[in-house]
Amino acid sequence: MYLWVDYPKRDVFDYWYQFVKDRDSRLVKQGIAVKDYVVKGGACGYRVSVWQHDARVFLTDQVDEKCGEGQGMGAWVQLGPKFLLANNKNLYDAVRELLIGIGITKDIYQISITRIDLAVDLLGVSMQDQNIQFWSDGWVGRSKLSTIHKNSRTGNLETLYIGSRKSSVYLRIYDKVAQCMVDGDYVYWKDVWKGFAGPVTRIEWEVKPKDGNFSDDLKDFKKFCGFSMRELVNYLLDWGRLCIPDETDSNRNRWDESPLWIDLRDVVTRWRDEVSWPISRFGKEFHGVSDAYIKSVSGTISGAMARLSENDVSWIGLYEGLQKHGESLEKINQKAKKKAEIFKRL
Repeated sequence: MYLWVDYPKRDVFDYWYQFVKDRDSRLVKQGIAVKDYVVKGGACGYRVSVWQHDARVFLTDQVDEKCGEGQGMGAWVQLGPKFLLANNKNLYDAVRELLIGIGITKDIYQISITRIDLAVDLLGVSMQDQNIQFWSDGWVGRSKLSTIHKNSRTGNLETLYIGSRKSSVYLRIYDKVAQCMVDGDYVYWKDVWKGFAGPVTRIEWEVKPKDGNFSDDLKDFKKFCGFSMRELVNYLLDWGRLCIPDETDSNRNRWDESPLWIDLRDVVTRWRDEVSWPISRFGKEFHGVSDAYIKSVSGTISGAMARLSENDVSWIGLYEGLQKHGESLEKINQKAKKKAEIFKRL
């Protein structure tokens, strides 16, 4: 979920920007630990960002105080899935706590929802079973199948895109397990899925409430609630549908929905009736490690052992070689502690 906070002053920006303005750009990219947060560079016109796990606030000096009333950029908030799942029952309070923590202390500033990403995971449904031509021919709605993405190494289908990122509704259908493996958070999502270990296909809508002229409770964060989400998902299920093509009927709106879309409606209905939310016991502080990272670390260590060990290729040889080149164990530990201060906040 993306939020915009109508914050008119530059004081909060000035406070956090001081930690990055004169620092090496490589350190800024990695992040600098400050209190319970990590401070990084900005994006999209915002010069600095303040991170806490997968929630982040982007700040700028281009605010009303400098640009004139109604002309400033305010603050931009991005809430990741772990933050949302951990705080689904008190989301507004959790966001207020986040904003207060970085210095936006008054509860008088308008908070608008600029984007909502709504996802449904279909357990046991594999992207490898999806027929691209069937999606192209059977999709009924204003938007059409626009892009496909295959794994560059295996050639396996990983993502289908429907519509355009510039439109008010944009749909992605992708292999969630494959993404988890790349991101290193498969253990977290497996816990959300209550231990399910098979294929998972995610249906994910990206919605811009203002562009789509949706109701106020999907644009004003103070009015946003669970009922808003239920109404939105009902709309999205009919915004576009995967159907079984019927050459005998030129009216595509009368086509029967495909088994996948029927299953999707069933999952949504059960969620809506049970009023239950998926959640993980790991919480928003979960730190995953991908297989690619492990292999990279292993390759770096083995390569260093081979290069730096003068006699016996071993851990001791690596240690002695590092010492010889000015990288003592104490120095390495100091670096590790600094990085750990960053990682535990992300």
